[in-house]
Amino acid sequence: MINPILKNREHLLVYGLFWLMLIIIHTMLLHWGQQVIWSAALVEATIYGLGFSLVGLSIWFIVRFTGLTDGNLWNAIMSHLAAGALLIFVWLATSYFITGYLLGYASSIRQASIVDVWWRVALGAVYYLLVALIYYLLIFYQNNKEKQIREIEMESTLKETELSMLKAQINPHFIFNSLNSISSLTLTRPEDAHEMIVKLSSFLRYTIGHSETELVSLSQEIETIQLYLEIEKLRFGNKLKVNFEGIDAIPDSAKLPNLILQPLIENAIKYGVYESTSASTIVVKVSYSDRHLQIEITNSIEDDSVAHKGKGIGLKNVRGRLQLIYESADLLHTHKEENEYKVQLTIPQLD
Repeated sequence: MINPILKNREHLLVYGLFWLMLIIIHTMLLHWGQQVIWSAALVEATIYGLGFSLVGLSIWFIVRFTGLTDGNLWNAIMSHLAAGALLIFVWLATSYFITGYLLGYASSIRQASIVDVWWRVALGAVYYLLVALIYYLLIFYQNNKEKQIREIEMESTLKETELSMLKAQINPHFIFNSLNSISSLTLTRPEDAHEMIVKLSSFLRYTIGHSETELVSLSQEIETIQLYLEIEKLRFGNKLKVNFEGIDAIPDSAKLPNLILQPLIENAIKYGVYESTSASTIVVKVSYSDRHLQIEITNSIEDDSVAHKGKGIGLKNVRGRLQLIYESADLLHTHKEENEYKVQLTIPQLD
């Protein structure tokens, strides 16, 4: 695995600034603590700082392949002690030689005082710990970032799966009714049966080819709903009338989940047209304000109509899709008024 500092320019810049800060601190300690002149202190601090910055790049491999889990903690400590001792010795020997050559100091560890050597060993140990800590923090950050990405992908996958299941519950009901109608039409009106098969295949091709989370414009949604209504009109004839109001005033930028209206229109047909003995009208009113698309679907109800029992799958699934896509459970409302049944749908516009 490539060193994360070398493969990322921002990390390399931060790493360089980190060592620049340590070199400045080292320079001040030499000048004020050991009365070394500024020029000599800067040269010495630069040699030791740059030297360990290069040595520090190799610490990545020790950190990378030595975990800090409970089972490997002791192994990690021993590995760092061994690697640290070796790297600090190489760093000290090299830095002593270069410093001695440039400044006329002792050019080998053997010529230096014990106090000076141990002071620099302590400095090297601090450097080693700081660099190792940087790498562990980078690994923690990267692992946490990858974990968040996996969680997001998992949530997205679960959401797609739930939406697919919801949609799969809607289509079979519609297909079942359509096939029953086609079966009846083949005996009485074969031409209409053929036309219904063609329209049904076009509608199903659209539903299969579009994702449940795909957002479409209102005009696209209405176009698909018109295709669905043509199928239903072959079943009910002049008994079914649908009026759309306010569509032309809606901007093309307004989006809604594809086929979100189909189960609502189907519900209106089921409880309005299907139960009615005369012509029934479904009114779809659309408005747009404050980045919210408002849709109201109204169907008439006859007083003497026989109640059609159902499980409410259509409305339940629409609520489920809205909850998954917009993370809100308050976007669909229904209420009954004397001879009317209304469904009010609010679609917030995502950025």
